[in-house]
Amino acid sequence: MNPAASLPFSPASPAHADEESPGPGELVTVGRVFDPLEAETLRGCLESEGIPTTLGDARTVQTDTLLTVALGGIRVMVPASFAHAARQTLEAIERGALAIDELPPDSPPALPEPEPAAPPRLSRAAWVVLAVVILAVAIF
Repeated sequence: MNPAASLPFSPASPAHADEESPGPGELVTVGRVFDPLEAETLRGCLESEGIPTTLGDARTVQTDTLLTVALGGIRVMVPASFAHAARQTLEAIERGALAIDELPPDSPPALPEPEPAAPPRLSRAAWVVLAVVILAVAIF
């Protein structure tokens, strides 16, 4: 018995799905990432370039991270008309072309590094208690 025969529609074969080109309004996956924070960063970068972006399966991955690999990661999707520009932007991000090397000259100075703390000093009472505990452990 063919299970596809009972469906009210005919399932598309994989070869037939590759032949069709997406319409201008259809979403196209331009990348996949496994980290929700990275996906949101990519979405922000693409949207700052004027490319409308949607994240597929982002909420599912945030809800249950064990499904990340099963879903193939979080899909970064854009309308088909923006796919070429989105791929170029993602390639630029991977090359590091959009990285910020240094802070602008008018930025506030970085916080000073904290000085290393001195080791805690024990009071005379603490030493007495420590000696009693060690003595009790040694005797018993």
